[in-house]
Amino acid sequence: MNGCCFVKGKCPENPLHEHCHCYYEDIPVSDLKTISSIEKYTKYIFNNEKNKGKKALLEKWGYSIYDADFLKSEIEKQAQLAIQCGEYELDVLDGYGQRIDTVIHLKRKDTGEDVTFVAGWMVYPDGEIVLVTPYGDDK
Repeated sequence: MNGCCFVKGKCPENPLHEHCHCYYEDIPVSDLKTISSIEKYTKYIFNNEKNKGKKALLEKWGYSIYDADFLKSEIEKQAQLAIQCGEYELDVLDGYGQRIDTVIHLKRKDTGEDVTFVAGWMVYPDGEIVLVTPYGDDK
C-alpha cells in the first residue's frame, strides 16, 4: 500500500502482510485523484452484451452512450470528493490493492428525481485510485 492515501480512521488495518513494516503518515489528501477510463462507459455500461443490465437501467434514467463523458466526469468528481472527506467504505484488500466503495448521486434525466448507487474503486500501490465498476449496486 506504499503511497496510498486514506482518511485517518478509514485505513486498512496494520499489519497488512507477514513481516509488515508499513506505517501511517499524515499527509494532505487534497492532491488525491480518481481515474476512470471512458471505455468503462462506452464499451462496458453501454455495451449490449457485457453490461449485466446496467445499460437498461441507465437508459431508464434517461442516459445514453452520448452521456458517457458526462457520467465519467461526474462519477470521478463525486468519488474524489467523497474519498477526500472519508465518505467511502473499505472493501477487499488483496494482492492487487485495496478496494473501496463510494456512493454516487445522479439526477434522472427523464424526471429529475435523484438516484443513488455505489461505484467500486481500486486503490493501487503508489496511491492511484482507479474505477473498477461505475455501477456496482443500488444504495
